[in-house]
Amino acid sequence: MKINELARPGLIALGVMGIAATTVLGFAVGVAMARDPEALRRTARRVVREAARGLERASLMAAQAREHVGDLWAEAREEALAEVDAVDFKRATAGAYKASPAAAGGVGTAGAAQAPQSQAPRKRASRPRKPRVSRAAAKKAVATETTGQA
Repeated sequence: MKINELARPGLIALGVMGIAATTVLGFAVGVAMARDPEALRRTARRVVREAARGLERASLMAAQAREHVGDLWAEAREEALAEVDAVDFKRATAGAYKASPAAAGGVGTAGAAQAPQSQAPRKRASRPRKPRVSRAAAKKAVATETTGQA
C-alpha cells in the first residue's frame, strides 16, 4: 500500500465533514438572523470596536518602545561624549605639562635668564588690494562721470 491510497479516503472524509460543519454553522446564523435581524450589525460593531482597541494598544506599545529606545540612545550618546571629553582632557593636561617650564627640567627663578624660544618665521605682509567692483557698478560709475549727474 502506498501513502496516497491511505490519505485519499481520509481527505475525502475531512472535506465532507468540513462541508457539513459549514452548513450547520450557516443554518445557525440563519436562525439567529431570523430571530434578531440586528444581531449581525451588533456583532460587526463589536468586532470593529475590539479591532480598534487592539490597534490603539499596539500603537501605544510601539510609542513606548520608541521612547525606550530613544532613552537608551541618549544614555549611550552621553556616555560616548563623556569618554571623548575625558580623553581630550587627558591630552590637554599632558600637553600643558609638557609645555610648562617646570617640566622642562629646571624651576625658573625671577632673576635667571631663560633661553629664548625659537619662533616660526612670519609671513611677509601682503600689499593691500583694491576693492573689487562689479561690472554693472563700474558701468554705472562711468556713466555718472560722463553725464555729470550725482
